[in-house]
Amino acid sequence: MEIYSAYFTLLGLIAYLIAYFVYAKRYDKKIWKPDPKATTPAHMYMDGVEFFPSSKYVLYGFQFKGIAGAAPIVGPWVALAFGWLPALLWILFGNFFIGWIHDYGSLFTSVRNEGKTLGPLTYELISPRARSCLMGFLLFYLITIVSAFDFVIGMHFNVHMGSLLFTIFVFIAGVVSGLLLYKLKVHIVASTITGIIIIIIGLCVSAYVVPFTVGFEVGIFIASIICLISAVLPLIWFAQPTNYMAFYPCFIGIILLLIGELASPITGITVGSPPLTENWYYPGFTTGPIWPILFVSIACGAISGWHSLVSTSGSARQLDVETDALPIGAGAMLTEGLLALTALGAYMSITRSEVLAAGYKWGAHTAFAYGASKVVAPLFMTIWDNPLLITFYGSFIVLYAITINQLAIRFFRLALTEVTAPSPSLRLIIGNKYVASIIGLAISFGLAWSGAWANLWTIFGGANQLLAGLALLLVSVYLANIKKPTKYNLGPAIFMTATCLTALIWEAAIFFNAITSGKYIWKVYPGITPPGPEVKLAFNAIFGIIAIVLFILGIIVTYDSSKALSKAWKARKESQ
Repeated sequence: MEIYSAYFTLLGLIAYLIAYFVYAKRYDKKIWKPDPKATTPAHMYMDGVEFFPSSKYVLYGFQFKGIAGAAPIVGPWVALAFGWLPALLWILFGNFFIGWIHDYGSLFTSVRNEGKTLGPLTYELISPRARSCLMGFLLFYLITIVSAFDFVIGMHFNVHMGSLLFTIFVFIAGVVSGLLLYKLKVHIVASTITGIIIIIIGLCVSAYVVPFTVGFEVGIFIASIICLISAVLPLIWFAQPTNYMAFYPCFIGIILLLIGELASPITGITVGSPPLTENWYYPGFTTGPIWPILFVSIACGAISGWHSLVSTSGSARQLDVETDALPIGAGAMLTEGLLALTALGAYMSITRSEVLAAGYKWGAHTAFAYGASKVVAPLFMTIWDNPLLITFYGSFIVLYAITINQLAIRFFRLALTEVTAPSPSLRLIIGNKYVASIIGLAISFGLAWSGAWANLWTIFGGANQLLAGLALLLVSVYLANIKKPTKYNLGPAIFMTATCLTALIWEAAIFFNAITSGKYIWKVYPGITPPGPEVKLAFNAIFGIIAIVLFILGIIVTYDSSKALSKAWKARKESQ
């Protein structure tokens, strides 16, 4: 019996529609009760830089592109070490019961607290110590994000012809549309159409006129320059409009994949991978036990702590009315779940022999463009390696990665400024937005260059999902303080913190074991000359230390959160 991805894609689509129109609306009405007449922080503190009301359509695009990175695309490949069935179940159930609740709760907690970010919220709702530990956690966490995605960007710029040039065209489209909308006051429809025209021209030029690739290190350097520009300019002039315009090719890519997978029984594209297996693509690739590794591999596809940063530091300060929070907070996350689902479907549609025959020596995750093109090509009655399709889907994953990195570096330099605040002289130097951004980009470049990407990804996933657990705890404390039910957030919080703390300890043990045995973790990638044993030892030690530091900081924040939650429950009980 032939198996088609249509079955699972349709199941996921139905599940997410139920999650939004039934579960989310019930939760919204029972817990938050949004008031369309309430003054949001965007109006209360409007400064045109961080606080400004935005159209819910623009803000939905900003939120979706702000939260959706390469993780829901690359993550399913990592999870395929256990087979596609466990990955599918986690994407469906994780998003339905945890993911959108985390995003929406984080967004509304900030909106109801004057647009405050995670740091000040943690200080006020939990403890000063928890706030300090969270800021330290964020610094290490943001570095793991940027370095993990730097590797993905550099790798795809090196493999897929035209992906770099097309990415540049998308950013040009974003800057132009932003200038038209905010500077020249052109209507949003006209400014958006102008940007889309630039993107279409860029795709054709990149695919047919001047397709080219660059070296791995050069690709990361170019991406770093883009991220530096984004980190130091006001959101309204670069990050928001470029994320907004990148939304269109990224969203269209999802829709095409969705249609292609739903049409698979007609086009004859069958599932080529086994539902339960180990190390399907590469027999030598090891990750760890299914629990906890599976649940931190698909970072963002089911739940992601990164989203709480985007929600509190970005969208909460741009929300026009409270009733916009549901489509922006919950809707964007469920859309990202659809991205992870369709990405998994693309991987499911190719076989290991096809991957190797296509010459993807960097690793099977660079073959996403191949799998996606194979699924979509029949819709256009063309072959899978059509230059337009390969260029489009080769850039697709890059756009998701680079738009996250530009926000991550912005958050990193803001976090570094807060951490160095007690020392005026230190803040004057390291807290400078240019210096802080360059420090973050330089460290990330070094970690991405290392040959321990698979384990770096797991550390990033563990930190990312742990931040989600901590954010869920924070929302639970806030709800307890205002005498609202906490069970919707607290149950997922307990599961995520236990899972992610275990994952971080697992990875730390792997690196320290490699150090003691002298068998350093360092995979040799094409075009990268492996360093000497001293460098390998240093990087293995760095990764192990990062995992331990994240674990310790996470434990402290979890402990203080539990105390704050217990205090809130006690106060509520005494007031009854």
